[in-house]
Amino acid sequence: MEKLKRAFNAKRIAVVGASQDQHSVGIGPVINLLSSSFQGELFPVNPKYEQLLGKKCYPNLASIDPPPDLAILLLNQNLALKMAEEAGQLGLSAVTIVAGGFKEVGTGGKELEESLKDLAERYQMPVIGPNTLGISSFHHGMHSIFWHLDTFPGPVAVISQSGGIGTALGQCLRTLQCGLSHFVGAGNCSVVDFGDYLEALSDAPEVKSFCLFIEGLQDPRAFYRAASKLASRKPIIVYKAGKHEEVSRATATHTGSLTGEYALYRSMFRQAGLVEVQSTWEAAVAAKALSMLQLPQGKRLCALTFTAGPSIVAMDKLIGQGWEFPDLSVATKEKIRTIIGEKTAVEIQNPVDLTGPGFLPHTYSRVLNTLMEEDYDAYFLVWNFNRLIRLPIPEIEQLQRTITKPMVLVLLANQFEAQSYLEECAAKGICAYLTPEDGAMALNALLTRRQILDR
Repeated sequence: MEKLKRAFNAKRIAVVGASQDQHSVGIGPVINLLSSSFQGELFPVNPKYEQLLGKKCYPNLASIDPPPDLAILLLNQNLALKMAEEAGQLGLSAVTIVAGGFKEVGTGGKELEESLKDLAERYQMPVIGPNTLGISSFHHGMHSIFWHLDTFPGPVAVISQSGGIGTALGQCLRTLQCGLSHFVGAGNCSVVDFGDYLEALSDAPEVKSFCLFIEGLQDPRAFYRAASKLASRKPIIVYKAGKHEEVSRATATHTGSLTGEYALYRSMFRQAGLVEVQSTWEAAVAAKALSMLQLPQGKRLCALTFTAGPSIVAMDKLIGQGWEFPDLSVATKEKIRTIIGEKTAVEIQNPVDLTGPGFLPHTYSRVLNTLMEEDYDAYFLVWNFNRLIRLPIPEIEQLQRTITKPMVLVLLANQFEAQSYLEECAAKGICAYLTPEDGAMALNALLTRRQILDR
């Protein structure tokens, strides 16, 4: 475990099989490490080159003195096994094996996998993968996977059995203006499994939530122990693939994992206190909310809008999850009527629909301040974007500093015109989404987490 933790904070990294061919996986980790803020030492290893992208290139691992902390092996499965043996003899903390060709291919692959497990046990050396994109620690500047992933240091640790789904999760979070603390391509989980990764990153202060994509588990009991222990302290979002028997055959040839009986997995996730989701986007929405916002103390929700439809759409999803919409007190209704004027033809209730006067920022924010005097546990705010009207972001930011209750803002706009405002919201700690469904999804994740902890 100490060696695995060291791998996530590696200061000396060897890339074995590094290449200057832009169509080769061998260039990926080198480019990512050189273009990130990695402050450690990078050692390309390939006897074909003396230099690679301005860095001295080494003929083998043994020529690097002292040995690196982590070796990324970009070799075929047979050569990778031999190089992993050499890494163990040299005392490296860990290796990443990118190549497939192990248990997922059946004939011959299972024997290679057993040999890999044996050498890992013999040298007490964590093996990440095989059949993986690798790992990255973004606060450490260690962007060492071999594929492209545009992100920035943030609060979410993604651990995915599939590299494609893992990068999709990272891309969804990037769209939501939420960065990653770590990326882990778990791959075949031959030596290091999900439970090990959770334990290794459990005390990392930069990790506010975990986002998992699981096809199948090698040791469900070990995963359950690690996840249930951690879930009491940090939220874990899980997306499980393989709910049907036909899918199990596909995953067996992907990462060599058997998906198992979904009802058992689902029960285990619930018992362990995990927040289960049904899509990559839902996982990203939940991870952002659980990383940014405090949990509600109860289920009393207040909605504020000046266009009724979005709050009605959201209510369907929110009430279905257990949220309640208690009405306002008479005194608060009178205050709101004073703010918006007697001539505004609207019935004041919860959700609060301000209609016409509501798109004036000073009116919207004054009503919001009034609503804070009521005994609600969370707030759902809807703002319909208009480029001629200022968004009340400064007022929401100031108010958010004074309360401990979660607020979710839905900014009804397209991604392109809203981009700068979403960035501003993220920088000011305002949890914002573009659709009422996403806003409801975020609040539902918060309430689910609260119910888990209460249970």
